Amino acid sequence: GINAEYGKQWYQRRVRANILVYCCKNNSAFETISRVLLSCVGQGRYTVYQLDESEPWQRHCALVVIASHPLDISHRVVSQIKQYRRDGGKILSMGGYFSLLLPLDCYGAPPGPCLDDVCSTPSQLKLGQGMEKSLLMIPAKSFADESILTKALMELGIDSKTDNSVQLQPLNVFSRNSAILDEYFKSLKQTCQVNNDGELLYPIEKSQSDSDVRILRGKVSESEFFDDHKDIHFPEVFAHSKAVTSTQDLLWNNSILRQNVSSMAILADIQVTGKGRGKNQWISPLGSMCLSFYYTVQQCTPLTKKLPFVQYITALATIKAINDTYVTIPPLKIKWPNDIYTSNGEKIGGVLVNCSTNGIVTNLCVGIGVNVNNDEPTISLAKLSGITISVPKLASKVCCAFIDEVDLFNELGYEQFVERFCQSWLHQDKRVKISLGNINCDAIIKSIDADGYLSVMNLTTHKSVSVQPDGNSFDMMENLIAVKSS
Repeated sequence: GINAEYGKQWYQRRVRANILVYCCKNNSAFETISRVLLSCVGQGRYTVYQLDESEPWQRHCALVVIASHPLDISHRVVSQIKQYRRDGGKILSMGGYFSLLLPLDCYGAPPGPCLDDVCSTPSQLKLGQGMEKSLLMIPAKSFADESILTKALMELGIDSKTDNSVQLQPLNVFSRNSAILDEYFKSLKQTCQVNNDGELLYPIEKSQSDSDVRILRGKVSESEFFDDHKDIHFPEVFAHSKAVTSTQDLLWNNSILRQNVSSMAILADIQVTGKGRGKNQWISPLGSMCLSFYYTVQQCTPLTKKLPFVQYITALATIKAINDTYVTIPPLKIKWPNDIYTSNGEKIGGVLVNCSTNGIVTNLCVGIGVNVNNDEPTISLAKLSGITISVPKLASKVCCAFIDEVDLFNELGYEQFVERFCQSWLHQDKRVKISLGNINCDAIIKSIDADGYLSVMNLTTHKSVSVQPDGNSFDMMENLIAVKSS
């Protein structure tokens, strides 16, 4: 019908970056399947998540992988996947089990027995009749064979590249203040070894990488970060690398890298294991801005009493730095709590914040990811502006904008900040559905309250309801705010 055709057109014109795996919450099976999938798809093109039936997902993925027997698949998931298929979605079934659940009127003739029973060699691929290469089945025992899986992914239109190796690269460390840099390297040399190339070797946690971090002293003249940088105090130390595991992990989990400085930033051209909110991954291909900075705040400032606002301050500073610098880019918007979207509703970036306090100072580690010049996986600033953008210069402007916003927050208070923030988000007076534990109602989004929670008005009781940023998710396509699954 009309709705099915519209759904298919909507699916086909969206750029999808997620591959979802349904394996009945079997974490070990998911980890194995995820590793194999990531070894076959192009670096930076896709992320792999475990499909969670409690969260809306159908309009956010390029492929669904079914790795469960039909008796283990809930009716809700079956219904969701069938609708996803009707809307033009693509499915890869391990063993062909899911084909037994497909109705004839939607999927053509069923392919017969499970493939594990009928395939004599793992190289066979079976495609159901009338399925237009959108439902493909391979033997479960063949899934670990990269050549077979790559062929199956290509049949489904999923870009595959077998060479995904990225070698971690040294950190080049800079500062405008040579005395600070001297002290920084003096301190590092007490902890690190020196290799034959004069590089300092810092052994980061093995959970992050099997390699040591190589650290070099750089010259300010060698980095575009300092070309237009107006704030000589923030960050005190700046580091740049062509490839790291994760700028956020590197800076937050390795205190020696940021010792004796009150602020430090790390910018990477590529992240191998980029981090998003919660357990989410963030795709970080070449051309994106992968920036994290560490910042200490004295305990007596207004901001330390309102730490949930740090993510809002960062998001607002990021879009302000972009739109003030590149005026041809349509105004960017903020999706609660910490995503950056284009005016057309496409995600282009996000913010991640870690913090700790000892009662005297608060330590913040802020991560920012933005699609700048990368053609994949979605939209980029370069596409919006029509020009190639210097990532180090943009990172510099974001750092300066962040400090400006922090100063304004401390000077004027959270009320005036909220007024400016709400002018730049996507949600003002939007009608939504709320499903939070015992609360199920229609509501209207109003503002951010004094604790940093989302404030919505219950349309039944006309009373305000506060929604925490952590633990809840907002699906804009469904206009649904719901408890985020752990």
